[in-house]
Amino acid sequence: MKTLEQELSRVDLNLLVSLSVLIKEKNVSRAAEKLYLSQPAMSRILGRLRELFDDPLFYRESNGLQPTAKTLELESQLDNLLFSIDSLINSSTFSAKTCEKAFRLSAPPLMSKLLTAPLAKAIHDIAPKVTLEEYPSAIDPVLLLKEGHVDFSIHIEDVVTSDEYRSEKIGYTYPVIYGASDHPLLKKENITIDDCLKYSFVELSLDIRSTGEYLNPIDIELRKQGKYRNIALKSGQLSTLIESIKDTDRLIIGGHLLGQDPILDSNFKAIKTFDSKPYTVGIYLIEHRRTLTSSPHRWLKSMISESIKTSFQD
Repeated sequence: MKTLEQELSRVDLNLLVSLSVLIKEKNVSRAAEKLYLSQPAMSRILGRLRELFDDPLFYRESNGLQPTAKTLELESQLDNLLFSIDSLINSSTFSAKTCEKAFRLSAPPLMSKLLTAPLAKAIHDIAPKVTLEEYPSAIDPVLLLKEGHVDFSIHIEDVVTSDEYRSEKIGYTYPVIYGASDHPLLKKENITIDDCLKYSFVELSLDIRSTGEYLNPIDIELRKQGKYRNIALKSGQLSTLIESIKDTDRLIIGGHLLGQDPILDSNFKAIKTFDSKPYTVGIYLIEHRRTLTSSPHRWLKSMISESIKTSFQD
């Protein structure tokens, strides 16, 4: 009877790394690029994987490779296995200075500049070989984590409902309505939400892959009263939204720190602030359990918390 070590000795662990990348990229050429291989070499690896697992693993469609049922079964175990190996290797040898990992996180676009830019600068000083990739938040941040698209999700709702994920509150924010510095509402005292509803709004749209509907705290309270905002424009680009309300009476809702962003220059002012309950919301750092014991991920988590605690502290 063969021992576990004898059984595993016939397996090239690099094949599992390649399979993980193929699952994420769903494209042989992109997977080859990620692993610094030629496309023919990647195709040969796919052939070896098919032989190892006695399964086609992928089938081709017009939009790329699609996983078979066997691959989906393997995917649920593969990330945990690779992170366990990574933790075993790096648990006592991790060094930020020599780390060459690429980390991915998702963050709300309206917070991106104030969250990610300081983090990137701090990482550059301590870990110059690390790559940081940021993606827009989805309404369901758990989906991005589960599929391995990101290592951490920064979200304004504590949506974790299972032991598979860990959520930690790292700060809070509250909504503010902004408009042109000469907006008619600024001539009024004691501006009410009903005053604001007389004007149309522009709105930041989330990732199109998101499912469901996101409502900010103002809209939640408005719906309880049977009231709604008139949305004139939705865009995934903050700069587009800001440009669209110049020289108009349109309004935009953003977090309280948006007022510190240079993109809101002297042409814009805060119209109405909602800095008390039920409008205040927490900001949460969410991760999958597979990274909880990973030294590189623990380091990045501490960097994220340190970088933003000044701006988003309780």
